[in-house]
Amino acid sequence: MIVGWAILSPLAKFEGWAPGPVGDMSTGSRGWILWVSLAIMCADSIVSLIPVVAESVISAARGWTPLETQNNTDDLEVETPERLVPPQWVYWGLGASVILGSIVLRTIFGSEGINPWASLLGYAIGGLLSILA
Repeated sequence: MIVGWAILSPLAKFEGWAPGPVGDMSTGSRGWILWVSLAIMCADSIVSLIPVVAESVISAARGWTPLETQNNTDDLEVETPERLVPPQWVYWGLGASVILGSIVLRTIFGSEGINPWASLLGYAIGGLLSILA
């Protein structure tokens, strides 16, 4: 935060990268810092996700499980099936969360705000990126 607001914000203002008022999200330093930071976080998450996806694809193509799951006998956190959350609860909860979140976004921002397809895309991308959180 200190580097962003004490060094990068004035630099962006004086170099003309963010010519508007500092607090403006469109042309000011606030928006410049926000979008650059968001791009860095997304790029980092996607780069970190590539090996996980590659291992899953290779494992599926070869028809075997990854090494981490083959010898899982010493895992102390294995739960019995009756203690696990049923998959139906997960699916219903996910669906209800997406529907409720879309309704709240539509209510807050109105019809001129965030399109439903954009919120659904945001949920999908957020879900993928949250795997690494």
